[in-house]
Amino acid sequence: MQSRTLKKLMTIFFVLFLFSSCTRDYIVPEPPSPPPPPISPTENKISYSGEIQPVFTAKCTLCHGVGQTAPVLVSGKSYQSLMSMSGMVDTVVPGNSILYKKMAVGGSMHQYCTTANADSTYKWIRQGAKNN
Repeated sequence: MQSRTLKKLMTIFFVLFLFSSCTRDYIVPEPPSPPPPPISPTENKISYSGEIQPVFTAKCTLCHGVGQTAPVLVSGKSYQSLMSMSGMVDTVVPGNSILYKKMAVGGSMHQYCTTANADSTYKWIRQGAKNN
């Protein structure tokens, strides 16, 4: 009888221990990024062919040429290459654009371009990333 009572107590203790060790992790999603501020009418318009492509031609095509590392950044192919790669250019939240992140300070390609190049690229994306 004493053995039976001991078994019941041990079972109760085990079940209580088992339930007390359960935890719940609540996953709280990150709030969405705020939209970029509206473009000022006085802000200079960035030309892809006049300001962005020359940087690619001078600094990037050695590694990002045809048949090399994607995206292809040679003149005449770069715009389509950038736009066809998911996440490369994000006109809704320009700061999330892979292209900009790689060119910005701390990005893996910043050593090949200047902060001014990265800023121009950000403005171009913010202005709608037009093929102009």
